[in-house]
This record gives sequence, structure tokens and C-alpha cells, in this order.
Amino acid sequence: MNTKELLLSVLMSGPATGYDIKKTMENEVSTLLDVSLSNLYPALNELASEGLVTYRKVEQDNRPNKKIYELTEAGRGACLNALMSGNARHRLRSEFIFILAYAPFLPRWRVKELLDQRLAGTNETLKDLDRREAEEALQEGQKFCIGFGRAMMEAQRDYILNHGASLLKSCPEDVAVLTHA
Repeated sequence: MNTKELLLSVLMSGPATGYDIKKTMENEVSTLLDVSLSNLYPALNELASEGLVTYRKVEQDNRPNKKIYELTEAGRGACLNALMSGNARHRLRSEFIFILAYAPFLPRWRVKELLDQRLAGTNETLKDLDRREAEEALQEGQKFCIGFGRAMMEAQRDYILNHGASLLKSCPEDVAVLTHA
């Protein structure tokens, strides 16, 4: 999905300020997709000029005015069309996995460090999923996604715990690293 389609999908949940949209993109969407936030406001302006969103300005005391964006019926239709026609690819792209493919060439301490970092990150993600799951009024789609994410994270954690030791055994105790000046 492109940036404009992602913005429309965020607004499916209801009206939001640009700041709220940006936070949702950073905290939720970016955990699932590569997103570029550099053109967020220009993209919102394009969506408004295309009639896919509307906005109203809200004056604030001692702060800049804010805009609250909302989907139009045309915007809702464009969003649903994008969701219906998307490929729904599921890709695994991971520097962690790439580096560990070379574990037999790396010193054991480095591989252990990578495994420990990944476990810590996985546990943090599981805590975040717990927090999200405890939120009230989750839609069925959100519940499914949280459960799917939990299953992937638990499988990742369990795999590292069950197979990490054999990977570490394949690593040399230490490796002489050559540097080029």
C-alpha cells in the first residue's frame, strides 16, 4: 500500500488530527509495514484536494491551530478498494536472520549477544501485545492481528530458546577480525 492508502486506512477508525495519525503510523502501522512519514502532511493535503478526506480547523489557546481529518464516503470507498485489491504479501525481511546465517564464522559471544537482544525485543513486543489486548473495544480484526502477532512472537521466542544452544556450539570461541584501513 502506498502512503495515501495507509493514511486512509488509519482514518477508517474515525477522525484524527495529523499528530494522531502520525503517532498511529509510527507506533502501530510501522510495526507491520515500512512507512515513510516524511510526506505525511503533503499526502493528507492531496487526499483533501482529491475529495477523499475533509478536515476542520480547531483553534487552540496558546498553541497552533490543528486540523482534524475525516474520511469522506469517496475516501472510504478508495480505502476499501485498496484493501480489496492489495496482494496481502507476507514477507520476512530480517537483518537478524541474515547475520545469523553466517554464525559459524562469527565469535560465539557475538551470536549470543544477537540471540539475547532478539529475545529481549521479542519479550518487549509480547508485553506490548498484552497492553494492546487489554484495551477495551477492540474490533475482531484487531483481536485477530494481535493474536497472530503473539503466535509469531511466541514461536520466535521458543525457537531461539530451543535451538539457540546448538547454533552457539557451531560458532568458534573467538575470531580474528581483519580491518582494512
